[in-house]
Amino acid sequence: MQKGKLLALLLGLSATFGPVAWAQEHTQEKTTTAPAREGQESGVEQDLRTFKEWVRAQSDKVSTTTRAEWPTIKSDFARQANKIENSFHNLSESSKREFLELKTRFQELESRPMADEVPLQAEEVRLREKELLGSFGNVQNISAIHMREAYIRFMQNVRAKRQNWTSRDWDYADYILQNLGKRKAAVEEKLTTLDEIKIRTLIGEFHTLRSGQEFKESQRAKKQK
Repeated sequence: MQKGKLLALLLGLSATFGPVAWAQEHTQEKTTTAPAREGQESGVEQDLRTFKEWVRAQSDKVSTTTRAEWPTIKSDFARQANKIENSFHNLSESSKREFLELKTRFQELESRPMADEVPLQAEEVRLREKELLGSFGNVQNISAIHMREAYIRFMQNVRAKRQNWTSRDWDYADYILQNLGKRKAAVEEKLTTLDEIKIRTLIGEFHTLRSGQEFKESQRAKKQK
């Protein structure tokens, strides 16, 4: 009789706690699978935010971007866009529209003139001449006796300012250097040998500095990929 009562008690406990245990297990299973899906969605949304910032940056600096740089930029665009497109179905409807708008905006950038396709502005040239040549800003009036000093002044300012220069800044400086060269040719017969040697050394330094900075920028662009 006691064994019958004990068996009935065990069966009752099993009936009572069985559904509770199953519900707890089912709840735990749902909580472990849900974050994975949410994480996937937040991941592609984060990629979209990064892509949005990148497109904005390209738009802001398009006036200083050269046509030679464009293939690298397009490659970076394709890499980021393809990554998002692979998880496009996980984006919200508003994010999908935003992504398509960003792609269109970037394609419009390519139709804009690049920095090396926009003529240098005469007024800007005059300002840069004063900035880089100081009292020798009126290049056509530089005499033979002051030609060496004008080149020295030019390079002193180039060294001081070049760290923050864009390729467009270098274009203006190069143009001013060419104008100096034309004026130098006009008074060349009056220059001493030492003047010639010093001027050639300074010209060589200018091109070395420009090439060095362009190399650093290309290396930095590769690391950002």
